Amino acid sequence: MENRYRIPSLAALNAFVAFARTGAIRRAAAELRIDHAAVSRHLRDLEHALGVPLRTGQGGLTPQAEIYCARIIPLLEGLAHATADMRQDIAHLTVTCSHGFAYHWLLPRLSAFRRDHPCIDLLLRPVDADTGFDPRHGTGAPHADIRYMTDEPQGQGPQGPEYRGAERNMRCMEITRPAVFPVASPRCLARLSHPPRTAADLLDAPLLLEDDETEWKLWFAAQSVQIGTVPAAGRLWQAHLALAAARAGEGIALGNPYLLAEDLRAGLLCPVTTTATPLRRVALGSYVLRAPAHVWEGTALRLLRTWLSAQVAIYEGELQERAHPGPET
Repeated sequence: MENRYRIPSLAALNAFVAFARTGAIRRAAAELRIDHAAVSRHLRDLEHALGVPLRTGQGGLTPQAEIYCARIIPLLEGLAHATADMRQDIAHLTVTCSHGFAYHWLLPRLSAFRRDHPCIDLLLRPVDADTGFDPRHGTGAPHADIRYMTDEPQGQGPQGPEYRGAERNMRCMEITRPAVFPVASPRCLARLSHPPRTAADLLDAPLLLEDDETEWKLWFAAQSVQIGTVPAAGRLWQAHLALAAARAGEGIALGNPYLLAEDLRAGLLCPVTTTATPLRRVALGSYVLRAPAHVWEGTALRLLRTWLSAQVAIYEGELQERAHPGPET
């Protein structure tokens, strides 16, 4: 029993985690606000206590050190959270999020979350769609991520190794699975040589792509239109950029109600419709909340999960009401 708590000093462990996170002794020292010589000393002491080298000749971590770091980070964070709970401190949470969802839907609602939960300091960081999610390289606070994940070709759910490996390292929650549909500005629609009769007619229209043609291919396949290459009028980096180009009249983009609500309400963008064969309602993926298992049940993320679910339910109800308004009274 007495061997159970024979662990290295917390100062040494904190220096090691900071070094692993920043990749350099001086950066680790700056993060911890101590002298770089103290970080070097803590690393040497930790190597001596463990009896194994932790650093490679190139300044990185050895494979053993990588495993050790991954195991102790949740334990140190758990200790910090328990201490904060005892002190009734502010709970910190960093949420990275794809730009479109962050700007168009989440940000306008965050003031309500902060008002309802003043004990939580939530930092929202919009990031590129292809930015990898690695909570070890965040700000040091508990870290979660919201991302749009397209379906597998067979429609078996979101794709990508991060999502498929979530059961090992992370917990996930589908926030919403929105319909995706083509939109264009009134000016762009007026420039078309003729109104599209079927989904296939859109192949003759100026189509705006995001980073690649994956989403358009999935959408055309769902409309039973098989294509080889999508004829692109322009290739943009992200969904909100493609929608900005559509707003400027440059072509037709794919979007969903979580990105388009204000544009549709203001008439800046309009759903593209067909005159002969109606377009099918298509969902191509989901917005997914992810976080490491040890963060998932923390107070901050638990409250955020509950709040997100409630906000989505309210929003979906509003969308239903707009699509099928009741009789006037």
